[in-house]
Amino acid sequence: MGVEVHDPRWLTAVPGAELVAGLDEVSGYAADGHRVTVLIDLVPGNVASLRGLAAEAVGEGARKIRVRPRGVDRVDLVYAAVELNRVAEDDAVEVQFDVTSAALLRADPSAFVRVDPFVVTADGTVVPICAGLERYALGSLGAFDELVAAWDPEPVRDLCRIALGRALADTGPLVSWYEHLTRTAAELRSVC
Repeated sequence: MGVEVHDPRWLTAVPGAELVAGLDEVSGYAADGHRVTVLIDLVPGNVASLRGLAAEAVGEGARKIRVRPRGVDRVDLVYAAVELNRVAEDDAVEVQFDVTSAALLRADPSAFVRVDPFVVTADGTVVPICAGLERYALGSLGAFDELVAAWDPEPVRDLCRIALGRALADTGPLVSWYEHLTRTAAELRSVC
């Protein structure tokens, strides 16, 4: 099971976790000897500069680039996918683009009704799958294994099923799965 942390102080509590940081933090964390994944939010205003942002992250010491779409259209998702493929090849860096294909959603929907990875936010809150699902938090980080054992994952699976239905109605070739999850969670919260 994967775990990502957003503050290096949680690395000792969750050995083997992935340290995820913003572009402005990567050089300091890399200088401290951490393997850093840089998280870049892809928004309509920075699609054209994505390649430059990724190159800057690599130059600052990032070992992995993760791009999370936020409100970009289908054309921009395809453009970003092509650019990130070039970044991976040219900079020899691991790239994670937080989208999936609509074909994969249809072919294996059960793969998307899951509760991992776990994310430890900067304040120590543990949430399933991605930031933005704080409503489904396991709690605050203490003994991580105990926290996971005491948590009921079924509400997250229910959320995944609802989001999956909405994502399957999306007609584009690429789907921003985490964005579907967080948007669905926010809509469900507003209904309560």
